[in-house]
Amino acid sequence: MSRIDRKDQIIASALELFLSKGFAAVSTRDLADHAGLSRSHIYHYFSDWNELRREAFVRFANEQLAAVGAPLAGLPPQEALTGFLRDCLPVSAEDGWALWLDAWDEAMHDPALAEAYRQADAQWQAMLFEIIAAGVVAGVFHCASPERAARQIFAQAMGYANDLLLRPSTEAAEAALDEVMEVAGLLLGGTPVLA
Repeated sequence: MSRIDRKDQIIASALELFLSKGFAAVSTRDLADHAGLSRSHIYHYFSDWNELRREAFVRFANEQLAAVGAPLAGLPPQEALTGFLRDCLPVSAEDGWALWLDAWDEAMHDPALAEAYRQADAQWQAMLFEIIAAGVVAGVFHCASPERAARQIFAQAMGYANDLLLRPSTEAAEAALDEVMEVAGLLLGGTPVLA
């Protein structure tokens, strides 16, 4: 197995554990056992545990961003906005939602992970900005600063997402989506249509 393949295998194994147990509950011993490697073998590919966790989080965040973005490509801006925001509001703690909170918590003590988290957030906001900017060009959204609107709408959606993780349900997520869409309508000069 090549160096790149082995490193990918370690990251994939780490992600499986982080998704099932959380960042704080996984040790290098857990990972070594899960991946069928020695701990020293893991450190052959990563300088330290924080680097491995950071790389695993970046992969996770990029995979989630791609999974959300793919179905939105080519949709009219109003539908893309609704789809994006719906994907930002969890109906359960499954599908990696808890890992976002774990990573945020761990980032408070790991500046490099904090920077990776900020970059992931910036990518999500950039996707939302592109949707809003496309809506402005199409004449369905009206705002002076699509970048500012994206930041405000994203911040509101993330606040609701954190609350939903404590008591997730389809009904609560739909209610949150209605409220976020109401604010989006105010910021974007109209009422975006729910898909």
